[in-house]
Amino acid sequence: MKTRLKNVLRVLESHSRQQLMLNFLEVNRRHLRFEALMAGIIRPANMSIECYGITSQHTADIARYDVSLGDTNHPLLHIVRKGVPVIWQTLLRGVRIEEPRFRHFVSTLPGECGLYARPVFDHAGKASGVIAAFSTSPQRCDRPTSIFNLSCELFERRLRTIAEFEQLRQQLGQIRDVFKIQQQRQQQLDDLLTRLSQGERNSADKMTGIARDYSDIDDLCTAVESFECEILTQRLRQFNQNKKQVAYSLNLSPRTLAYKLTKYRCER
Repeated sequence: MKTRLKNVLRVLESHSRQQLMLNFLEVNRRHLRFEALMAGIIRPANMSIECYGITSQHTADIARYDVSLGDTNHPLLHIVRKGVPVIWQTLLRGVRIEEPRFRHFVSTLPGECGLYARPVFDHAGKASGVIAAFSTSPQRCDRPTSIFNLSCELFERRLRTIAEFEQLRQQLGQIRDVFKIQQQRQQQLDDLLTRLSQGERNSADKMTGIARDYSDIDDLCTAVESFECEILTQRLRQFNQNKKQVAYSLNLSPRTLAYKLTKYRCER
């Protein structure tokens, strides 16, 4: 009994949906009390239920049986949509099953098999998978204290963990994308500010250094002369060396302007 419980706990070691289904089937095939067993999980991106199945023939490999979400008449999809466990005493050897592979799977099972199937719910409480046991006595599959029922409970619990982890990983990816976009926008803003700042510096270079630091001047007359020179140089550049406009803007006569320009050597 302890060995069987340890084997069942292998289900909790699964790290992906596919691994979860395969481990679940491997654990149960060692003491399979049914004619066949299936486990399936919805793949929204593929619009299908990814299913794997085994039979009581231990030499048989685990086979894959995908179910389209558009196949509304498929028994397994019916279980997922209904959201509650279902027991069918007989499947009539698959004569009413439309999907070819699943119909063939049921028709090859020994005896007049029925079906016990239960939906599996994810962390959001949404039916996202199915476990189906094929047996001549399907009502016996629903025993709460059975190892099979325990493995089903562990399957569902692990699926919730995997689904939640996948959702968190997806959200983390979205956060990274948003952060990357924000970084790109910040870089664009920094580049824009750099260009604007460079443009302001270039504009300032074209003007005189009117905001120079005059702390090194300790003589008022010298300071006034220096200030006059700066103003004259600025106006000459502003009016493109038009002395008449410069004189008019400073309320100077042309002769006085010419004297000051010569004195300060501004005509360079």
